[in-house]
Amino acid sequence: VRKILNIKMFDDDNNKKWNKSVMDKNYEILCISQFTLYHILKGNRLDFHKAMPAQEAYSFYNTFLIELGKNYNPDLIKDGKFGAMMEVDIRNSGPVTLEIESPFKPSESNQSNN
Repeated sequence: VRKILNIKMFDDDNNKKWNKSVMDKNYEILCISQFTLYHILKGNRLDFHKAMPAQEAYSFYNTFLIELGKNYNPDLIKDGKFGAMMEVDIRNSGPVTLEIESPFKPSESNQSNN
């Protein structure tokens, strides 16, 4: 949550690149739970077996939204319907796409290496 709110990824008023955050600009945030980002390829097929189970993911996602709302203006936080097929129209200002992932806990990374 802190990283999403504070990462400097927008221009400032003097057009200096990478100098303002979502909070600095008072921008809206659109949150969409998208398990398909956590896929692996098995031949020509997508495999999602490493994605979090739906119930656990639902709880995690809701906790994330609550924490986001505690640290930012809740009126500026928008979200989709969890687990639903949606059409989302966005306009990128860029082209810039950032992927922000939480690091594994030490015990998780050790297990994945065994």
